[in-house]
Amino acid sequence: MIDVYSWKSANGRRPIIILEETGTPYNLIPIDPHGGKNREPEYLKISPGGKVPCMVDPDGPGGQPIHIMESAAILEYIAEKTGQFMGSDSASKWQVKQWLYYLSTNVSVSFSNLNHARDLEGQCRNLLESVNNHLADNVFFAGEYSIADMMVIGRFGAFAFDFIDLREYPHLVRWIEMMMARPAVQKSMKIPIG
Repeated sequence: MIDVYSWKSANGRRPIIILEETGTPYNLIPIDPHGGKNREPEYLKISPGGKVPCMVDPDGPGGQPIHIMESAAILEYIAEKTGQFMGSDSASKWQVKQWLYYLSTNVSVSFSNLNHARDLEGQCRNLLESVNNHLADNVFFAGEYSIADMMVIGRFGAFAFDFIDLREYPHLVRWIEMMMARPAVQKSMKIPIG
């Protein structure tokens, strides 16, 4: 059984979504990233930067235990391990990866930082416009439901910036509503962590 070290944040919900979607058994271990346990030597062996989430799969590649940190890496690992949500062929796999990396390095980081730096609002609005325009012609980020969608639903599903009205981005709102209707996404948002 996979051990998932997580917290009640957008980042912390991502591994839960894919584990629920794939039916992969897991043990949820709450780790408050501000509580100090994430700086203890045993935890730092799993997540060298002390970040949340991370996971330990005792049955990793070659039957050996593996530690994975960073939510995008966890999404990709579970998708590869289960053969799900990575695209149905080589071309779609690259669509999934490009959107996973774009969303994790741009949208996720920018909106996380917007919590602390309001001067990023313009950059975040540009990202919202980009995402909205892409979703105007696509049901999901990479054509079919994938880990790219799982990457940002926690951020957009619990959007809490009162100075940005998501209704200005109707295709994104449609995508959010569709994603929030998925049982695994609902479960990940409701699980009490910590």
